[in-house]
Amino acid sequence: MESNIVNYLNGKFDPIVLIKTDEKPDNIKGPKPGSGGCVMSFVARCIAKRKPFVFGRDNATCGGIWAGFGWGTGFATPDDKEFQATFLSCGVDSATDRNEYLKKLEGRPKHVKDMFSEGERIYTDFETAYNHISSRPIYDSEDYVVFKPLEDIEDGDIPDSVIFTVNAFELMLLLQLDGSHRYESNIVCVPQSSACQLIGCFTFQQAEEDNPHMLLGPVDLAARRHMKHFIPNEYVILVMPWKLFLKLEEISHNSLFEAHLFREFAR
Repeated sequence: MESNIVNYLNGKFDPIVLIKTDEKPDNIKGPKPGSGGCVMSFVARCIAKRKPFVFGRDNATCGGIWAGFGWGTGFATPDDKEFQATFLSCGVDSATDRNEYLKKLEGRPKHVKDMFSEGERIYTDFETAYNHISSRPIYDSEDYVVFKPLEDIEDGDIPDSVIFTVNAFELMLLLQLDGSHRYESNIVCVPQSSACQLIGCFTFQQAEEDNPHMLLGPVDLAARRHMKHFIPNEYVILVMPWKLFLKLEEISHNSLFEAHLFREFAR
């Protein structure tokens, strides 16, 4: 697919798409079962190297991915949910049962034990973390997600998320474009979540709205750590449902991109 927006932006990184499917493509590779790791390292490679990949339930080794890609909550038991809320807040300092939390860390490698003891500190306390992860949009549908460059979309493909990777100037252009068709001030969602949930379930949720919005991130430093080999830290991800992307494509032909001010910057 050729995109008018992409041609105007002419950025370092072109968009990629996420497509949910029950059929695993034969011509697209993915991690071996049980060895997925953080999916954002694969997403970053797709963005930078333009190589598609497929990720499935059999690759999901992180509970956050299950919620992110619409494979249920990611929690097998209530204890698992409490453990994640403790980790995402202040670790041992947030634990409702300090000794029980430390017991679950026994036998783990030192760097893992240290990480879980300190916590990721995405949330200020256990209660806040627990309430946030309880309010995630939850789906349980297709078994696979395919990531591919926007230019590789084929007939019949209907993406669920369109993922832009932009610098500050490109972000401003897309924000202005998105605001140009709205009666109210533009709203951009910044989920306090993992990056896979940003591009997944939170975008799926916006797709259900009559007037969907774009999402910005990731605020997830763990994901950025996995992405930084391919994506410089000064870049952000701007995600939108497919139907919003098509709307912006339509209006881009009579937009700021056609104005003399933009032509001055584009020289």
